[in-house]
Amino acid sequence: MAPASSLSRLASLVAALGVVGVLPAAPALASAPPSTVTVTGTGTASGTPDELGLALDVSAAASSVSAALDAASRSMGRVQDALLADGVAARDLQTSGLDVQPQYNQQGAITGYTADEQLTAELHGLAKAGKQITDAVDAGGNAVRVDSVQLDLTDQSARLIASARADAIADARTRAEQYATAAGRRLGDVLSIAEGSTVVPVRPLTGGAMFGGAKPVPVSAGSQQVTASVTVVYGLN
Repeated sequence: MAPASSLSRLASLVAALGVVGVLPAAPALASAPPSTVTVTGTGTASGTPDELGLALDVSAAASSVSAALDAASRSMGRVQDALLADGVAARDLQTSGLDVQPQYNQQGAITGYTADEQLTAELHGLAKAGKQITDAVDAGGNAVRVDSVQLDLTDQSARLIASARADAIADARTRAEQYATAAGRRLGDVLSIAEGSTVVPVRPLTGGAMFGGAKPVPVSAGSQQVTASVTVVYGLN
């Protein structure tokens, strides 16, 4: 039989282990969600358009499909030659459409055909654009129709977009600081950034005209505005 002292020590050890085993785990403290403020900032940047997009249509009527196409093609060829002679690169000229439609009389009989060819041209450098348009229209004669003219910021768009985005971030921070101050808090770190829309406008000018003459068409560039928006989440201290 084990000595009484040994049994006593064993009982004390078991009791101690038992107490340790059944000690309840300390409840985990629920962490409070971080205080944040979410704002949307907008920014703008302005620039002068440096490119003009020109859409031309040449139409010709004839008694047969082949004759109508041939007449339209000759007129379009003269238009393209005039643009090339005025310094427009061949890569900036693109055929954008071709259509042939029959023409009917009141009795429903086909009396002929009309062929339409469309051409788009990118004119770089607005100082020459007026003369280029006028020369193209004069070369095609009465068969030419100007469908549309639009101004663009092609060569500046990357710089203007970057500037507008920087303004949007600055605007977002200003808004967030105002809210933090009003709430009696201090603005913390940026937690997330989500890009919104970035708008690079293309300004259309009135087209659909048939014109020509010795004087170049006046082209006024004006200015265009690039807009960017961004949503930023800040922590609050």
